[in-house]
Amino acid sequence: MSLFFATCAKNLEGLLREELLALGAQQVKETVAGVYFEGETELAYKVCLWSRLANHVLLQLAQFEAADADALYQAMQTIDWAEHLDVDGTLCIDVSGHHSGINNSLFIAQRAKDAIVDQFRDRTGRRPSVETFRPSISLNLHTDGILCTLNLNLSGESLHRRGYRLEAGRAPLKETLAAAILLRAGWLKQLALPHATLLDPMCGTGTILVEAALMAFDIAPGLQRDYFGFFGWQQHRPAMWQRLMEEAEQRKTVGLSRQNVTILGSDNHPHAISKSQENIARADLSDRISVSFVDCTELLKREDISPGLIVCNPPYGERMNTDDLASLNHLFKGFGEALKQHFVSWQLALFSGAPPECTKAIGIRSKKYYPFFNGLIPCRLFLFDIQPETFLRHETPEQRQSRQMGVLLEQGLSPNAEMFANRLMKNVKNLKNWVKREEVSCYRIYDADLPDYAVAVDFYEGKWLHVQEYQAPFEIDPKKAKQRLNEVLAVLHRELQIPANQIFLKVRQSQKGSAQYEKLEEQNQYYEITEGKAKLWVNFTDYLDTGIFLDHRILRQKAARASIGKRFLNLFAYTCSASVQAALMGAKAVTSVDLSNTYLEWGQHNFELNGLSILKHPFVQADCLQWLGLTNDFYDVIFLNPPTFSNSKRMNTTLDIQRDHVELIHLCMDRLSNEGILYFSCNQKNFKLNKMVLENYSLTNISHLTLPPDFERRANMHHVWEIRHHG
Repeated sequence: MSLFFATCAKNLEGLLREELLALGAQQVKETVAGVYFEGETELAYKVCLWSRLANHVLLQLAQFEAADADALYQAMQTIDWAEHLDVDGTLCIDVSGHHSGINNSLFIAQRAKDAIVDQFRDRTGRRPSVETFRPSISLNLHTDGILCTLNLNLSGESLHRRGYRLEAGRAPLKETLAAAILLRAGWLKQLALPHATLLDPMCGTGTILVEAALMAFDIAPGLQRDYFGFFGWQQHRPAMWQRLMEEAEQRKTVGLSRQNVTILGSDNHPHAISKSQENIARADLSDRISVSFVDCTELLKREDISPGLIVCNPPYGERMNTDDLASLNHLFKGFGEALKQHFVSWQLALFSGAPPECTKAIGIRSKKYYPFFNGLIPCRLFLFDIQPETFLRHETPEQRQSRQMGVLLEQGLSPNAEMFANRLMKNVKNLKNWVKREEVSCYRIYDADLPDYAVAVDFYEGKWLHVQEYQAPFEIDPKKAKQRLNEVLAVLHRELQIPANQIFLKVRQSQKGSAQYEKLEEQNQYYEITEGKAKLWVNFTDYLDTGIFLDHRILRQKAARASIGKRFLNLFAYTCSASVQAALMGAKAVTSVDLSNTYLEWGQHNFELNGLSILKHPFVQADCLQWLGLTNDFYDVIFLNPPTFSNSKRMNTTLDIQRDHVELIHLCMDRLSNEGILYFSCNQKNFKLNKMVLENYSLTNISHLTLPPDFERRANMHHVWEIRHHG
């Protein structure tokens, strides 16, 4: 019983292990890029002849420790080389691994070779010679630290060289990798059916087609090779090898009598078709494999064959001679359309190293994938069932949202989703009388009441829903979070009878700088809402916020009532909703200041919507802090609702409300008339008012008076003060 090691490409170890077991190997053990196994010489011959996955089959001759070159030389001389090599034979030695004491692998090979030839010279006066092309024996010396493993390479040249392919073309797919793709794709399962069909619509030089035929017709992949590494080995047993070859020939004869297999290939490159036909002919399979000149996007199914397996390695990168993603996407999309139109009920195995967006362009949802390497290129083998239910729809976000809602409701919601539905409708019921009494048309109906459903839901005019998903913690499975969000949307649709295209979704997360004011989309769809006597424009899609802060509803009305006949200043005016309320209430003059011209224009549209003059009421684009320090005007009512943090490019510095609120309030109070009132609002959760403000002015905390019932669950984020001059 000898110890052998079969090498293979990374990620093929499991498949190779199964293959070796089927061939009769014992004590099989996987490792990186190979599999150890035990057996007799006949087993090693079988592996060389029948393995579709192994690159080399190595017989371990010795294992020893050698700290330096002299120790290596001595260890190599302990082996009786006449048992393996004739004095007139040839040899080559390749070295792999890393030796802790000898950095030069060529020197290691040289010393190992010296030990062998010196032994022959000392005994016979003659010595074998070195030959790299098909030597009598090929040795592999693997080093790991000072541990050396010496192997005899029984396969010689890599076993992927079957003998039928002479020209590889660009980015060639090795025969061993093609075989692995076929095994993972389920070709053996297809062969167990009454009729097996395989199609490669981008066949290149035909490697997948030939390997599929070798499997289908029980043809040993090594049957056509004219050289193995053991041919010049002194312990080679020609009679045993001849018997195995004769058995393989008999199996091939029987296999080729099989008539229930159809193997087809096509390509849109004439040179590829020519080379594939040559390779197929050398494999003696011309009457078993048919190839044609057809573009994969124009592929048609033959009516005389039953659905089967499509296996292909679409061009990408070097093979396509382009890195243009647009070209790749176009290819994959066209191929996918042909599959969906003509090959329903077939199975597809697509091997690709193209970017993920290219494989998605096929428009079919994969059921599984396997990682592979094509040389050094990381690739994946995607498996698909070509069925209508797996087709990816090219739909708008609204269409997708509507479809997902329908699927969930049809399947039935989970118990947790029903709990969310109960809480939602309980909130709606509790707010009903308040909404009717106060004539509120836009309000919050849910705000992360249940931990599993961390969303805020705002109801606008009984027509639209604005849903903000609070960013889930990193420990939450993204798939689970997505499922819960889909349940939220389905519940809202079912319980409130709001169409899917009137439910608007955003993910709300911690914003830095001016991100909270930056555009998310460019739909430019505005909707009219009412708040008291005011009409206002809102936008549900383009920004994180809609254009109105609903929790300031009472505060806006309170400030507007205080401004009758007075001068009103709205700082950080945003879309000027507070300015509109003050102007409608009869403020003498309303000044709105904001750094964003976009929001000031929005505010002007709000004024025009209410028939208010934008000439009478100034709109000032400026940094509020700088503007307060420059203006000489006084105001009777100041509405101050700054962001928690801002570092707009138009500002000379950042604004941190916890750090800067004292300065900001002082500047406002300098512009406030003696009998005036400053409404200061802050939505920072842990905000603390500085004692300096308390000492210099008369303050009244009116947070509880301005917190509407629909925001009571967020009371710790709503801080409002009335600030006046003393006495």
